[in-house]
Amino acid sequence: MDATHAGKRGLRVAVTGASGDFGRLLLPLLEKDPAVESILVLDVARPEGAKVEYHRVDLTRHDAESELTEALTERRVDALYHLAFLLGAVRSGSLAHELEVVGTINVLAAVGRARLPRLVVPSLTAVYGARGQHPALLREEAPLLGCPQSRFVSDKVEVEGQVRAFRERYPDTRVLVLRFAPILGPSMDNPATRMLKRPVVPTLLGFDPLWQAVHEEDAARALHRALKADTSGEFNIVGQGVLPLSGLVRQAGGRLLPLPGPVFRTAVHALTAVGAATLPVALLDYIHYSWVADGERAETALGFIPIHHARDAAAALRRS
Repeated sequence: MDATHAGKRGLRVAVTGASGDFGRLLLPLLEKDPAVESILVLDVARPEGAKVEYHRVDLTRHDAESELTEALTERRVDALYHLAFLLGAVRSGSLAHELEVVGTINVLAAVGRARLPRLVVPSLTAVYGARGQHPALLREEAPLLGCPQSRFVSDKVEVEGQVRAFRERYPDTRVLVLRFAPILGPSMDNPATRMLKRPVVPTLLGFDPLWQAVHEEDAARALHRALKADTSGEFNIVGQGVLPLSGLVRQAGGRLLPLPGPVFRTAVHALTAVGAATLPVALLDYIHYSWVADGERAETALGFIPIHHARDAAAALRRS
């Protein structure tokens, strides 16, 4: 039974990572949705919510797969949002890898065993990488070149590979992967927001790549639409318009500090040492080359039309 045909009862939706950034965006919309009967939260922390049914699960534990399978089969679940991905600052790269890559292995195994009709997984347009040879618009079938220097991005690329293999093995499960442009807004904590919130933003002298951004309210709407959309596959979730990085910095209220490459690296390392880090050096490619994703498929197949322009998303950081 698909999430769009749950019978006379309401939809039963399961969520991993409910306490993370994606979960905090989605849960309020699920709570307000009259079609949603219950929200089964599979997490290490219980969020507030009248519809929440909590089952404590640590995705990094050796027994996580069996716990997930038991929770998903105890009562019929119509859809699972796997949102246990880290966007904020991470102290331990190995722990992040365990949560995202190993955790996803456990989630996919449980979803397969429980034969769930729908699975929604967020990703990032950053998985395409930033390269000088990129086409003007990156469509969903473009190769995921990633950023080999960044474990943050590489883990997302690896997860997408796992999800692709799962889809081939379980064709009866409708799988939707949402690739988000940098999500900006007052409640977001990710590499882009940490960079744009700085009063002075070091950039590469002579380079001003095109960026996209999606307002957190639009990101929440896209996640919610995936619950009932009669489609599957990968979708680029982007806001209206494209701006050069310098434009995003100014809209967020910051000032540019263009630096030659070697000086830029030294400056970023120094800022990191005093707790004032901007974009990590490992993500240098993204302020060097443009990376612009095509949002047409999300509009036509998913029915997602962004309300906010990239400049509005950046300006929301100034207000925060």
